Parts: sequence; C-alpha cells; structure tokens
Amino acid sequence: MDIIWHNGRINTLDGDGTVYSAVGAANGIVTALGSDEALRRLMKPETEVIDLKGASMFPGFMEAHNHLTIYGYLLDGIDLSASNAKKMDDILTLVKERTETLPAGSWIKGSRYAEYFLAENRHPTRLDLDQVSPQHPVIIYHTSFHACVLNSMAIKMLGLSRETAAPQGGIIEKDPDTGDLTGVLHDQAQMDVFNKLFSDDLAAMTKQERIALCAGATESYAKLGFVFAADALVEPQTLGMYQDTLAAGKLKIRIYTMNVDDKVEPLIDSRIRTGFGSDRLRIGPIKIFADGGMSNRTAAVSTPYLCPPNDTGLKIQSRPELIEKVKRYDALGYQIAIHAQGDEGISDTLDAFEAALGPKSDNLLRHRIEHAGCLYPGLLKRAVNMNIAASVQPVFLSELGDGYFEAFGPELAHQLYPFKSMLHAGMKIGGSSDCPVSNLDPRISLRDAVLRRTPPGEIIGPQETLTMEEAIRLYTQGSAYLSFDENRNGSIEIGKRADFTVMAADPRRVSPEEVPQIPISMTVVGGEIVCAG
Repeated sequence: MDIIWHNGRINTLDGDGTVYSAVGAANGIVTALGSDEALRRLMKPETEVIDLKGASMFPGFMEAHNHLTIYGYLLDGIDLSASNAKKMDDILTLVKERTETLPAGSWIKGSRYAEYFLAENRHPTRLDLDQVSPQHPVIIYHTSFHACVLNSMAIKMLGLSRETAAPQGGIIEKDPDTGDLTGVLHDQAQMDVFNKLFSDDLAAMTKQERIALCAGATESYAKLGFVFAADALVEPQTLGMYQDTLAAGKLKIRIYTMNVDDKVEPLIDSRIRTGFGSDRLRIGPIKIFADGGMSNRTAAVSTPYLCPPNDTGLKIQSRPELIEKVKRYDALGYQIAIHAQGDEGISDTLDAFEAALGPKSDNLLRHRIEHAGCLYPGLLKRAVNMNIAASVQPVFLSELGDGYFEAFGPELAHQLYPFKSMLHAGMKIGGSSDCPVSNLDPRISLRDAVLRRTPPGEIIGPQETLTMEEAIRLYTQGSAYLSFDENRNGSIEIGKRADFTVMAADPRRVSPEEVPQIPISMTVVGGEIVCAG
C-alpha cells in the first residue's frame, strides 16, 4: 500500500453500513479495509501512515449540479446575498464602494441578490444603480442566476434599447408607461448578456489567469470536502480552460462536464460522447433548459404565481422543440440533463423523454432532470416509470424557502422538492447546491435535507424530511449514480477509488443544527490528500 489512514471511523456506506478503523490505498484505489492492527501488518517501510485521530471518513462528497467556472469568475464580485443586502440601500452602498476602487469604465459585477430578501420586495432597476454608478457599467445577478439588472451605462455598452426584442425564453422588462428598459432581464435575455461578458472576459485573460481562476475554484470545492463536481454550463471555451488546468496539474477534483446544448455542435461533430475523457476530466450530458427559475418566478407552472410576475412563468423552448432535441441527442448516445423546475416544464421534459424512451424504460443513458422543484405525484410516477434520475438542491429550502411560500402559497409550497417521496418511489437522486446560486457547503445541504426549514424556521413539506443517513447518501451514492460512477465512487470498498471526505465528527451523531459547524478535516482524491484542515 502507498498510504494508510488509521485510528478513525471509516464509514464505508456499503450495503451493510460497515465501519472500520483503517483503510489502505495503492495507485489511487482502495486495497485494504480493517482494523488498525490488520492494516499495520500489510505495511511496507515506504508506506505513508496518516493518523485520523478519531475523525469520521466518508466516501468523497460529490456535487451533482453546480457552476464551478462561474463561481470562480464571480469570486471577486460583490456578494449581495441576504446577509449583506437586506434593503435597496445596502446594494447601492456596496456598488458605490466598488466604484471607488476601480477606474471609470470598468465593469462592476455582483451576485446573489433576490428581491424578496430586500425590505422593498422588488428588483433594483437601472435608475437605482445609476445613482451610484454613473461612470461604471454595472451588472448584478439574481441569486437564481435566471435574472440580472443592468445600469444605463451597461445597457448602452451592450447595445440594448427599448426596441430590442426579447429572445425566445427570455424577458426584457420595460416600464409600462414609457417603454424604457428597467434594466431587469430574465432567463434567456439574462443568459445572452452573461454569455457575452463571460466569454469576452475569459478571452481577455491570459492562459495562466484562466488556469488560476479554475484552479482556485476547484481548491475552494476541495476545502469543503468535494472530490467531484458536475459543471452544469460547459461550452468549448470553458472546456478548454478545464483542459489547460488539468494539463498544468492544478485540477484538484474530478470534473464531469454538462455541455450546454446551444453550443454543443462542435462536441457532436467531434463524435465525442458522454463518458469520454480521463478519470479527472470527463464529458457528461448535454444540458437543456426547459423553463425558467423557481426563485425568480419564471419556472413554467400550471397554477399562476401569487406574486409578480403573477403569471405562469415561461418556457425556454416549445414542447415540440424540446422533444426533437431529446430524440436527436438520445439517438446520438448522449446522456441528457434537462433543467425543469415548474410542473409545466417538468411535464414537457417527461414528454420529451417518453418520446425517446417510451413510457417505461431502463433509461440506459441515465437521462436526468435538474432541480425538479414541482415534481408533483403524477409527474413523479411518470419519471419513475422511465427510470429518470434527478439532481436536487436541499439548500434551496433554507435560502429561498420564504419566496416559495410567497409565490406558491402553503398548499403547493409543501409539495415542492419532494425528496422523501422521490426516494421511496425508487428514483435515483443526487445532492448538489447549484452554486453560485446557493451556498456550496455540503454541511448546510445535509442539515437542510433533514430540517427543511426556511430562514424564519418554518418547515417546507415536513413529510419530505430525510434522515441524516439518507442525506449523506445523496452526496455519495446518489451523485455517483448520476455520473455513471457507482462502481468507482459512492462507497468505500476494495477496488473503488480512494476518494474520501474526512469530518471531525459524524453528522449522524450530532443534531442537524450542529452539522454546518463540523470541521472538514481532509479531502482525498485518488489517494492524494488535496486539502487538509
């Protein structure tokens, strides 16, 4: 063995839930499990020995849906989350402070505001931002990443005007009296702007700067115990950044690319399919958007929202378009991941999968739904009949839960994100954060899967609470299944990867409220300690 960890609690999460005190690995693979004494007998003089000092080791945590490169890109932006921005003046003060540190004409970006976090309960507008940023273009992103706000200089620089037509699946808000742009963009309109700015900024960086951005983000993930992340918005430019970071030896964790469908033709033309790559960087599914976001009330729903936009949301593409895309990508052999939040968006998604698979299927390509917020009982049954999997985000409940009650009302809100029902029905689900939409920390998600509490403490769907054991398995076995990794990750067993997350205490042995305070002691990827607390 190359390395042994001993004097710990090795939680294998195998079928029997076996616990050992020591584990050994060679060439990145688990080769031995047992007592300290048993593994000591297998040591060689050159074997490295790590004393866990009683800490709890788990299979490495896996992030099933996130935006790692966007997270890295926004790290130097303004944090407008609820802890920093409780009223409009807080946002304006933070923007003004940033203008004082940058030359005129420099872009200012911020993220994670939400109108329902603010005392005024409305989006900022260009007129608000103009007060404090007359000489800087400003863009601030809604916490959902399905909306943004631009100031007047940004609107002008991007070539937008009152005559600009909204793209399909997008909204460009205009003042009902004057027709002028308010600065608020939703969904595809927001994504068009983001894609341009992100692409231009990456192109302006040197190769080493792009590598530093990517490496820094993966290091942040490793510090939180992650050994794997599925990046849900990858296109050729970001794929190149991942490849460069890997070649430089700075890709700390394993990456599974979710390749956005409107930029996927080069991938298709290359004949590279899902699964191609190395054990550190691998091509995953084609990612499609069916509808908008829950937290900015543009997810496509059958029952109108109870608050602005007081409508039924929007579809990013029509049902026939979605069906044709799914049939094409399925025939080509790609796994397909569809963002679908509202019940109408999920219904279209299941119609598309059914067109490719039939009403009952083994779903060998493991097509999946991303988020599945309004997966009501009839939709859940359809998904299970086709063996459709899903990535879920428990942290949404503690960060965005108040908005769900406001938008849906109590009766429907209690049916959202039905994790327990999904598991009981036999649906494969993996845990994630959708970072930077929500907090990346898996300890918060573990807590929220069990408690399902909004910030004031109200419980959303008490019948859908999970045990801590089930929550941990979301981030291990569940996520491993979604990326075809269950034979390599998800449990600590001989022959599987030596990918481990070490915590100072076992989350199952403390109260859920205490879990976010448990230190992450160590993260191990392929037998290599990539982060030690």
